[in-house]
Parts: sequence; structure tokens; C-alpha cells
Amino acid sequence: MDGFSIFDSVHIMWLIIIAVFLVFSLYFYHCFSYERQDLFLKSAFWLLLFLEVAKQIYLLVTDQYSYWSPPLHLRGFGIFIIGWHAYFPNRTTATLLYTLTLPGAAIALLFPGWTIDPVGGFLHFHSFIFHALLVVVVAALILEKQLATNFTDIWRSVLFLLITVPPVYVYNAHFHTNFMFLNRPVKGTPLQWLNDAFGATGYLASLAGVIICIWIVLYILLALQKRRHITE
Repeated sequence: MDGFSIFDSVHIMWLIIIAVFLVFSLYFYHCFSYERQDLFLKSAFWLLLFLEVAKQIYLLVTDQYSYWSPPLHLRGFGIFIIGWHAYFPNRTTATLLYTLTLPGAAIALLFPGWTIDPVGGFLHFHSFIFHALLVVVVAALILEKQLATNFTDIWRSVLFLLITVPPVYVYNAHFHTNFMFLNRPVKGTPLQWLNDAFGATGYLASLAGVIICIWIVLYILLALQKRRHITE
């Protein structure tokens, strides 16, 4: 079977399945003891790493490996951020998970860039499951108030992007790839709307503006959660 379209029956079915999986995962994580929560996070990291290794092997074995194959999207960085946080949690890992991993994975599920992959194929299943796990892990940490971050920590995400974006952009330009969607938008997604509105020259600047807006909304929601917790 060929690929799918954004918000067609296949996509909607996946979103429903992921939503149900998210609810059950959050419920069980909430009921877990601290030791089991810790085991859950570490297991999620190793599962994500296994899935990525399996994908790389699959691409090699099927002779599909290319310049597009390295894990240079935010999802790839998300594996190691989750692993870092699972074993050595700190404000930096918390901030990166909250401001980059969560919105990146959530937006990817809503506007997937793997629509051309055959439905039912390995890459199709891998992409949905991988991004769903990223969302579940961060959502569980948020629900249990286990992400120690606030608005003043945004500089940590900015520094991370300053370190990672330039080399990824150069890689994209040299190998004609589009990791982190830095060099061009994905058709049929909000990124395309930005490109249409601001043109190719204003694409990155408008993308940065959208990211800042997302961060502001996220930290407003986090502040409301903390305020509610205090009043309770």
C-alpha cells in the first residue's frame, strides 16, 4: 500500500491509538512507585535507542541508506536528551525535553513528514511509535511535576540550538537534505504556510518566531500548573 495523507483515515486512526496509549501510559506512570517511574524512564530511553538502531540496520539491509538516514532531526537528539535525563536529570535536560522534544514530537505526529512511506511498512510503524514514545515520556514527567524548568531556563534551549543548528544547516546544504526542516518547509504543513507568507528569505526568521511563541505558551501553561499545585 502507498503512503497516506495528513488527516486522512490512516492518520486519524494513528492519532486515536496514540491518544489512548498516552492516557493509559500516564495513568500507570502516576500509579508507579518512584523506583518504577525511574525504571520506566530508563526503559523508554533504551527502547528509543533500540528503535533507532533497528531503523539504521533496516535501511542498510534494504539498501536504502542515504544522506537522509542519520538521526539529525530533533527526534534523534531527543533519544539522547531522554537518556541524559533518565540517568542524570537536571535543569538543562528538563528544559530541552519541555521546549524541544515535546513540541517537536507532537507537531511531527500532527503533521508527519513520513507520509510517503508505505502504510504498514517498517518505517511507517517506526515513525509513529517513535514519536509517540517521545510524547509519552515528556508528558509523564510534566504530569508528575518532575521537570524542573522555568522561563528563565530558555537560554539553555537557545544555546542548544546555536550549537546544533549551524552544522545541521551546513549538512543539509551540502547533501541536499532537510534535517530539522531548516532549509525548506514540508508541503502541506504549517511550515509551508510560513514559507508562503514570508518567502524563502524570511522562512528561518519566521520559524524562529513561531518557536518563541510556542515556548511562551508552554511556560504559561507550566506556570498555571505550578500555581494550581500551590493553591491545592
